[in-house]
Amino acid sequence: MEQFRRSDLMLLRRWALARLITVRRTPRAAFFTLAFPIILLVLLNSTGKGNTVDVPGGKVDFAQYFTPSIGVYAFAVSCYVAPIFGLATARELGTLKRIRGTPLSPWIYITAWIGATILVGLAATTLMFIVSIVAFGVHIYPHLLPAAIVTAILGSASLCAVGMAVSTFVKRADTAPAIANLTLFPLLFLSGVFFPLEGAPDWVVSVASIFPLKHIVEAFTACFSPYTQGSGFSAANLAAIVAWGIVGMVVAVRRFRWEAGVEDDARRPRAFRSLLQRS
Repeated sequence: MEQFRRSDLMLLRRWALARLITVRRTPRAAFFTLAFPIILLVLLNSTGKGNTVDVPGGKVDFAQYFTPSIGVYAFAVSCYVAPIFGLATARELGTLKRIRGTPLSPWIYITAWIGATILVGLAATTLMFIVSIVAFGVHIYPHLLPAAIVTAILGSASLCAVGMAVSTFVKRADTAPAIANLTLFPLLFLSGVFFPLEGAPDWVVSVASIFPLKHIVEAFTACFSPYTQGSGFSAANLAAIVAWGIVGMVVAVRRFRWEAGVEDDARRPRAFRSLLQRS
């Protein structure tokens, strides 16, 4: 059993590494998940230099707010959009079907895929902070870093689960971009990514509160605010993030299919449960 577990971990590591290499060697994926968020951050922080932003407790420098908020955008693109594109394409091209027909345990493939996706999103956010600290003087508060790391990991995992759930509604790969963008970008504007929600109309805050992005933005940006008290952990926001992750995973499990065109609802749960049966 120990040898079996060790071999599984080795396979998981290799497949995750292979996925990371695939992202690096795919110019479009590398640009939109790594390069574009940094370009957007530099443009926003450069144009807003010298301005302040209203946050709970007072005002902070423009870059101090928008660096973590655009960081949320970075791992939203990687962890929400990428699964919709990637899984829909892999399903239509027959990649998932072929993987299922090999001796490789499906759970290893799926877990490696998810893990690499989350790592790419977190790496993009980390790069943005390195640039902002050097170029724009963004401050890091050591006592809030644990909360920031936990929030980023939970937020990335939750968005990945929701992205996998949404991917199960995509019937053709060519519709994936439209579905991903139409479901993500309105929420980016409503959730405080591109402008803070302090002073926003009540209906905007109410609508945004339904979805996970607002909770991720609030919890993550608070970890870089000088007005945040205590350790920085936001229990209410983290609970909402975890709840959305659970809902997303449940929907993904129940609707997941390995082949394009499989519409039999009764077969979908069995298809995904094979991840556990073949582990």
